Amino acid sequence: MTKQPFRLHVKASTILKWIIAIIALIIALFPIWWVFSIVFSDPGTPVSVNPRLYPSSLSAGFQNIAKAVTENNYQFLRAYLNTTFYTIFTILGVLILCSMAAYEFALFDFPGKKILFSLALFAMMIPTVVTLVPTYLLVAGLGWINTLQGLVVPGIASAFGLFMLTQFFQDIPKEIMDAAIIDGASHFGVYRYVVMPLSTNALVTLAIITFINTWGNFAWPLVIATNETTFTVSQMINRYNGQFTRASINMIMTVNLLAAILPLLFFIIFQSKIIKGISMSGLKG
Repeated sequence: MTKQPFRLHVKASTILKWIIAIIALIIALFPIWWVFSIVFSDPGTPVSVNPRLYPSSLSAGFQNIAKAVTENNYQFLRAYLNTTFYTIFTILGVLILCSMAAYEFALFDFPGKKILFSLALFAMMIPTVVTLVPTYLLVAGLGWINTLQGLVVPGIASAFGLFMLTQFFQDIPKEIMDAAIIDGASHFGVYRYVVMPLSTNALVTLAIITFINTWGNFAWPLVIATNETTFTVSQMINRYNGQFTRASINMIMTVNLLAAILPLLFFIIFQSKIIKGISMSGLKG
């Protein structure tokens, strides 16, 4: 009995999906690869002459990084630290404030609940630029210009975070909370020891979304952080990419690469939590 040759049957639609996925992957990764290649290449050659599609000098790249971090009395490093603290405290504020508010909106009834929640959703539809001047005047009146709290506090009341966590908390079985109350848990105890541990995926998802929005925020730091000692990464990137910059293409790409490293690492580490959180919170399209 002769053996039939093995044949792999693949549908044309599957092949087309793979082709589209690979093309999308190349489009998404090529800018990052190109920036990396320029940073880790010998300086001096114009990009128009040598596109530098692959790195050619690791030592030159590390020299570019060291120069970007140390020049102008460590200004970029200081901006990196400012942005890190700004982002961390904003994430903590959003998670604490939005989770507490969503806990009440999702699981309890109180007078004016629907009206207040509708107002919060309405806030999502208002462009940030509309509230920029009133918020600035309020922060300036408090004396928070060029301070960390001036950067952080206006951003912790996230209407999107409230909506997202409210939708997620509504799916938590009330029997679990009733059991905790019978066991003697207080109102805050149910929130702390029942609701929060069950909402890890949603909280991580909100943290990552807040991280991305805060790390790349430019408009608000531009009007609040006017002193160079309080500059953020986005402001430094704008300075290097400005029309009258004297920086070389290698230095411009170096600061852009450094600015992108932390968000990329953050996303890579928590990407599984993002997918789970979106799918479980009902926000998946």
